[in-house]
Amino acid sequence: MIKFDLGYYLHHKVSHNCANSILKIMKSEGLQVPSDERTLIKTPQSHEIVNMDNGSYIHFGLKQILTPILKKDFNKIDFNNVLKLGINIDGLPISKSSKNQLWPILLSIINCSELSNFVIPIGIFQGLTKPSSVTEYFHPFLLDISILLDSGLCVNDKIFKFEIGHIVCDSQAKAFLLNVKGHNGYFGCSSCTQEGRYLQNRMTYYPDIDAPLRSNESFLNKVNEEYHKGDSPLELLPINIVNNVCLDYMHNICLGITKRLVEF
Repeated sequence: MIKFDLGYYLHHKVSHNCANSILKIMKSEGLQVPSDERTLIKTPQSHEIVNMDNGSYIHFGLKQILTPILKKDFNKIDFNNVLKLGINIDGLPISKSSKNQLWPILLSIINCSELSNFVIPIGIFQGLTKPSSVTEYFHPFLLDISILLDSGLCVNDKIFKFEIGHIVCDSQAKAFLLNVKGHNGYFGCSSCTQEGRYLQNRMTYYPDIDAPLRSNESFLNKVNEEYHKGDSPLELLPINIVNNVCLDYMHNICLGITKRLVEF
């Protein structure tokens, strides 16, 4: 009965209050169920909060988060396929009246229809500004995902293999994660090495100029020195940085070009 309720809870994304109400009814009928949904889903009673230079960080762990999700849809997953991970980081304010903000590291599985709706927080930074060091901020997740990519994850005596499909961030978060100049810098384009021109209070790039494209090798070797601010933690992952850290469709197209065309 408890296993059935856990699967129902995860599949339908039941709210905490709703789950507790259902458990209370079941308990009144004499069923052996916990009184609180946190016991049902085995929520850890404590987490280690790490103090960082300008804030604090909590890491939930890939294994701890992914294992119950994979168990729920275990029989629906094709073990011949490597599960591709989508990664996102972004900053968001906690409230309008405070400078406090969160920088979560989010994960999703993008090539399995049964799992693609899950957006999973793996770690969260809290502070008055964004993390001062991308290396310090990304370090716990980097260690965790390196083990996952190398060894996989054992669930019900089966080994799930993983690879990084893409990393999607808005322009500011992308520049922070790559440790490069922002999109308003003279060499801010993440796709090519074209130098921008400052025109009418904004950085512009002329479409008729054919500049060399960036490559994974040129990024790792820092060929375009004006583009880089330092080393990126992504350099330690088995990915093609230029291809896997892709352009953000929502901000570039939907809220960028499309919005401008509608205004005209």
